[in-house]
Amino acid sequence: MFFLVVAATTEVIVYLLDSKNQEHERSDVVERVSTLRARLEGELNSTLHLTRGLIAYVATHPDVQEPNFSQLVSEILTQGRNIRNIGLAKNNIITHIFPLAGNESALGLEYENNSTQWPAVKRAMEVKSTVVAGPVNLVQGGTAFIARTPIYTRKGITGLLSEHRPSYWGLASIVIDIPSLFQSAGIAEQMDGLNLALRGKDSLGAQGGMIFGDKTLFSQNPVTQSIVLPNGSWQIAAIPIDGWGSDQTVLWPVRIIGWLMALFIGTLIAALVKARATNLELALQDPLTGLPNRRLLEDRLQLLLEHHKRNKTGFGVLSIDLDGFKAINDTLGHRAGDQLLQIAATRMQSSVRASDTVCRSGGDEFIILVDDVHSRSDLEKAQQQVINKLTGNTLVEKQSIQLKASSGVAYYPEDGDSMDSLLMVSDRKMYKNKNKGKIVDIDSANRV
Repeated sequence: MFFLVVAATTEVIVYLLDSKNQEHERSDVVERVSTLRARLEGELNSTLHLTRGLIAYVATHPDVQEPNFSQLVSEILTQGRNIRNIGLAKNNIITHIFPLAGNESALGLEYENNSTQWPAVKRAMEVKSTVVAGPVNLVQGGTAFIARTPIYTRKGITGLLSEHRPSYWGLASIVIDIPSLFQSAGIAEQMDGLNLALRGKDSLGAQGGMIFGDKTLFSQNPVTQSIVLPNGSWQIAAIPIDGWGSDQTVLWPVRIIGWLMALFIGTLIAALVKARATNLELALQDPLTGLPNRRLLEDRLQLLLEHHKRNKTGFGVLSIDLDGFKAINDTLGHRAGDQLLQIAATRMQSSVRASDTVCRSGGDEFIILVDDVHSRSDLEKAQQQVINKLTGNTLVEKQSIQLKASSGVAYYPEDGDSMDSLLMVSDRKMYKNKNKGKIVDIDSANRV
């Protein structure tokens, strides 16, 4: 009893200390990310601010000539360390660019005929303000961010009153060098000890594509902050490079002292610690195949439902049952059955993508969650790929066995919009196929 009290007290103290450490750890990451966010915003804003004079000049001199343009931009570039070039696109056709050397191929580019760049240009026209696009693959080579600002001139209207209205002239484009911007913002310095990721391509925030880093970082309980851009944002995420709570230097002395006191009660501690570790390991994993178990399956299926409901996209549930598995156990024994389950698990894992999940739901039944499926036809192709990989001859207990399986699929959202309905549909279809009479053939003549 004393052992349990001491052990529990020790773990409570360690837990409280660990929680406190993680609070400090997270606070430190928040501070570093805030610094990085402020630097990025500052660098971008200062860069965009440099072109105000150029935009104002073109608005009042719509027939801007090349010498005047080059003189204005050359002065801007002396102050803009992150700018690769600046261009003007009258009527959405690039007519001016500086420096010209190395950028000749961009002259004459018609944005409306460029499917990659036109959406961001159109968006800038719609909001009548600056939009930061990118990373963009440049016509002249390389990638960069492009900040586009619509330019409006004013034309007089003859009428009862003298009034003016803005008339769309075109765009001013600032091509921002990505490595230079990140270096100026000190990303390399802030990455020391951190894993960073940035998303929000074309200023679309959390809905935009990745700019750099691993997209899975956003699902690892990161510190996230929005980098505010004109008419949009980026989102940055950060976690410690070794994960949260990896620094145990303060906790170990407390833990060791506590366990040394508890050891006086008896050697039971070793068995308890081992049992606890084993239980934690097996809580979400099938011990025989190493696959996720039913509990983890349900967790991942629920996450898929939430994700695809939110994004209005599809995914699939594939139920698989090994045909004639009972015959294997009865004929060759349970050890052979276990070997066959392990072989089946390995084959199924090798037949799916890294983003898919293969689970053993019990006995000889498996469930595969097929993520990002655009149609039922795609799901059925994935189903056939799994079955083709799974079925075939294999050697178990010196017996050649023809492994076969029955399967059924459910496609979200057509076959159901809940965990229970999708599992029920795929299971029903699987048993319907199974009733067609597929079996596992044991060729007793092929002994080794």
